[in-house]
Amino acid sequence: MIERVKDSIQTGYAALSKEQLLILSIILLPIVILWLYTYLILTDRYESHASVYITEEQQKSSSLDLEMFGATSLGSRDILVLKTFIDSQVMMKQLDKDLNLLDHFASDHADFFSRLPSDAPIEVAYGHYLSRIITTYNEEAQLLEISVQTFDKDFSKKVLDRIMLHSQTFVDELNDKIQTSSLLFYEKAVKESEADMIKVRKKLTDFQRENSIFSTEIASKTIAGTISGLEANLARKQAELRSRISVLNENAPTVLRIKAEIEALREQIAKETARLASGDEGALSQLDSTFKEIELEIESKAARYQSNLQAYEKARLDAARQFRFLTVVSAPTIAEKSLFPDRLYIMITGSIIVIALYFMVSISLSVVRERA
Repeated sequence: MIERVKDSIQTGYAALSKEQLLILSIILLPIVILWLYTYLILTDRYESHASVYITEEQQKSSSLDLEMFGATSLGSRDILVLKTFIDSQVMMKQLDKDLNLLDHFASDHADFFSRLPSDAPIEVAYGHYLSRIITTYNEEAQLLEISVQTFDKDFSKKVLDRIMLHSQTFVDELNDKIQTSSLLFYEKAVKESEADMIKVRKKLTDFQRENSIFSTEIASKTIAGTISGLEANLARKQAELRSRISVLNENAPTVLRIKAEIEALREQIAKETARLASGDEGALSQLDSTFKEIELEIESKAARYQSNLQAYEKARLDAARQFRFLTVVSAPTIAEKSLFPDRLYIMITGSIIVIALYFMVSISLSVVRERA
């Protein structure tokens, strides 16, 4: 009987020792290692923070804008585009070029689990970049919040300042693209219509030079005045001829001279009349027809040029109203102390995981013993 009790005590003691060993190996030792690593080895990270939003100067309109129902606003779209740009490999490479960002992340002064491997491929480096440069879009306020975490508080602010600079450049380039794309068509139309107008004006100048005429209207008035003067002079000569014939012989020198003058006036009147309204190609009526066609063409080209110029000015003003402006709500801050990593969170979470693992192993062993 005594031997049996002794064996039972020894068996219980052995079982208790195994239980204690399990607790020590699965719970206490990992938790102690985790806490020591978290407090003594884990490298501090300093955060710099900034907030920005994008505004767009648009023309006010009292008409119903259907895009406002169930559609993403232009400001939201632009801020999301900026977020994508900051989160891109392009930004990462630019920051690395400016500040050697990846070398900082791979610094030997950081602990093994916090730093980036020096020979990490671009995909791994990009994933590490996204874990340290964090952009968050506040949909309600339409703000883009940017956080940068590095191993040095001054370096964090430098990185964020550089991000803000490249973001401003990105918005400026976006404005240039908007202006270029919207004005390119109208600018081309203005240049084409201006070239057409210059061409037809040259055509008019060549016509005036070839025909030695400034204006067919002025020339017509001049010829008409000449004809009127000749006809008046002819009427006076005819009256003088009648008065002379009443007292002189028709073969008298004076009468013959007056008749010669009358004949010359008639010829001159016929010549001027032919210049004014004959069917010849060089007649003023034909020149006037060609001149008016050229003038009409000039008016048409000028009207087209004026219309295109007005459309270009309107498009330029519309493009100016659509310019994006990057507004800094909160300037980049400089950290006073390290808030990352969250050591308390890491220890509590790690301890919970270890305890959960212990219970899983303990339950598994109990099940095995019961079946044995």
